[in-house]
Amino acid sequence: MTRKRIPKIMMLSLAILVMLSPVKFAYADSLSSPEKIIQILGIMNTDKKTGNSPTDKVSRAEFAQMLVNMSQIKDTTSAKSTTSVFSDVTKKHWAAGYIKAVVNSGWISGYLDGTFKPGKAITLQEAAGGILKLLGYSNFDYSLYISKGLNKNIAKGVKDELTRRDISNLLYNALIAKNKEGRIYAEVLGYSLNANGEVDYLSLVNSDLEGPVIADDDWKNEIPFSVSSSTVYKNESIGNINDIKDFDVLYYSETSKTIWAYDNKVTGMVKSINPDRLNPTSVNVGGKEYNLGTNEAAYQFSSYGNFKTGDMVTLLLGKDNTVAGVLSLDEYNITLTGVVINTGEHINDDDFTYANYVEFVTADGTVQQEDYNADEIYFAEGDIARVTYKEGKAAVSKYYTESRNFGNNTFNAEGTKLGDTPLASNVKILDYYEGKYIRVLPERLANVTLAGDAVYYYETNASGEIAQLILNNVTGDIYDYGVISGLSFSGSGNGTISYLTGETEGSLNANLNLSFDLSSGPKGFLFEGNSLREVINLSGVKVVSAGSSTVQTPAGKYPMADNVCVYYLSNGKYISTTLDKVGDTSKYSLTAYYDKSIQIGGLVRVIVAESK
Repeated sequence: MTRKRIPKIMMLSLAILVMLSPVKFAYADSLSSPEKIIQILGIMNTDKKTGNSPTDKVSRAEFAQMLVNMSQIKDTTSAKSTTSVFSDVTKKHWAAGYIKAVVNSGWISGYLDGTFKPGKAITLQEAAGGILKLLGYSNFDYSLYISKGLNKNIAKGVKDELTRRDISNLLYNALIAKNKEGRIYAEVLGYSLNANGEVDYLSLVNSDLEGPVIADDDWKNEIPFSVSSSTVYKNESIGNINDIKDFDVLYYSETSKTIWAYDNKVTGMVKSINPDRLNPTSVNVGGKEYNLGTNEAAYQFSSYGNFKTGDMVTLLLGKDNTVAGVLSLDEYNITLTGVVINTGEHINDDDFTYANYVEFVTADGTVQQEDYNADEIYFAEGDIARVTYKEGKAAVSKYYTESRNFGNNTFNAEGTKLGDTPLASNVKILDYYEGKYIRVLPERLANVTLAGDAVYYYETNASGEIAQLILNNVTGDIYDYGVISGLSFSGSGNGTISYLTGETEGSLNANLNLSFDLSSGPKGFLFEGNSLREVINLSGVKVVSAGSSTVQTPAGKYPMADNVCVYYLSNGKYISTTLDKVGDTSKYSLTAYYDKSIQIGGLVRVIVAESK
């Protein structure tokens, strides 16, 4: 198979259309976290390839290179050294050049016995002292360390050894701090800050990226630098060259020697090409609209290309979720597995006969629809459907999960391992319940213990890592949360339910004899169109104090949902407010309401404040 290199991505004039079947994400993209920003900027990358666990200790040698990476001497400093600076750092030491550079710059010093102790874990005093000197100050000063905000998110004493997470926070705090000359240090390095005072690394990264290139047997030759020494990000997480697979969409920066790889793909039938095949700018596949992001992709869907309405295709999506490339099912034979959300019957366009179809959602949140023989297979909502595409044809079957059960296993503190089984760096996780579904980031599942029936489906990759995971209502994030604010009866068991979800007020007609509790107060709601499918009660606990992400109760700390709903209750009326306004426990009595035990993924969903 021959493919042309796809030219540099075009910015098409048509705005991205609203998805017809949107996927709700449990958490916002975590790329804005200090840890992620420092990682993506390459500041924590070292020549010594060590583990990337946030709890790993950082050695003095590693920190020396990190300081260099975050300085203006980065491009003029190498690992090589012609002399042995310390008795325990020979000129052949992997960090000899970096250690020499930071010592000569006065940022870090050795010990009185003539050693540097490169393998020793760095302490807060040593690391903060190096940062302060990098900012132009003469020495470690604890009060200056505090006043410059270098201590944010670091709960360590001066003699404590620092982890990678501690160092990430310290380095990021330094970026947004002012140096001795009164300049934001990030701006000294050429970065800019956004309106929130955060490092706006995305604009910097995106402005420098070239591509896309579709990975194939020859992709390394299309990158204008040695890929063996480059830094690789797979789906915006740190990875390596081996993580890049055929048909991944690649972008690269020659300046920073980085490669960004994305493996998002969508397989389905072409419903429409818009606005037309003379000038295509977007394509509807599987009921969702995707913008065409390259000349090559636009050409393939034009009157001169290979694809038309009704064809089964696989879209290769780039970093901005636009189409970078397209493959026929003859080129890309795949198997898709997901939870059935709908079945039905439609008229076949080819011969006007009736055909049964099954609609299912895969772990990446993509909805697929395929015809099947209802005389041979029976599908119901919640079943697992599998479609194998070979030579352009689809074979549909009901899939029965493997005997291995992850029930009663617990995710680790980072959400990167389930029991003894690691999750792939590009793992796709979906939480499903009663026809509703939501994409989940691994960190959402940190320390969560799964019930016996919590896993609908899982799939492992060649390395034995979990690559796809479909859960059975583990997070509770599928529900909308708020309060029932009132009930009115109209006779014969019918009435109107008034509610608040967040700041949104609503009401609907319902049979008040339904099986769920419709009493006023904090609830979780599962809506289906204009009807109420389910209501769940929330458990309340008194709040001693409230922070930005947790509440302290007599029973301990409870984590809050990112979108926690806060209400002020006065004379039986709920008024939407914010925790900033009612968080003073000397003036207000606070009650936190959570959906289920914290150990199995529960979060504080609603906080109700009343005046004392």
